[in-house]
Amino acid sequence: MALTLHGTVSDNTDLQIASNNNTPIFAVELSGTQTISDATITKIAYDTEEVDTDDAFDSSTNYRFTVPTGKAGKYKFDVFVRVDSNTSNDLRSALIYLYKNGVNSKVANNNYSTNDPRADTLNLSCILDLSVGDYIEIYANVNSIDNGTISLNGGVYTQFCGHRLIG
Repeated sequence: MALTLHGTVSDNTDLQIASNNNTPIFAVELSGTQTISDATITKIAYDTEEVDTDDAFDSSTNYRFTVPTGKAGKYKFDVFVRVDSNTSNDLRSALIYLYKNGVNSKVANNNYSTNDPRADTLNLSCILDLSVGDYIEIYANVNSIDNGTISLNGGVYTQFCGHRLIG
């Protein structure tokens, strides 16, 4: 969309100001509890889309965002994941990873040392320069004291969103 202003320049030249668009925009969440194995890097199955302007997020098989044709550029991503050991004071460490094209690109890490909680929420925010076809996935790795089963709490507790930046 372009906006044309008339008569604003001394020689009455038309000015066109482009209306930039920061799409694609997506916001997804984990619909229910996802169970993962202790101390194992596991992809988070974000399966519920709240917003997906360009149909760029696969919420049914690969659980990832892929940069669509014509939408290369800088992207802002925000991730938060609620991890739960299901046992009081059992979490030893928790990590979430942002993978770009199958390779770890960013990480958020909480090491609880001797103050082991039952549950925690990890957050990760970053800006990445992406090309058409690049894809972004989120993984978790949680270590509990008793090597038990870990839950990723769904709904508002585990979400992933992103959008292209203009500028």
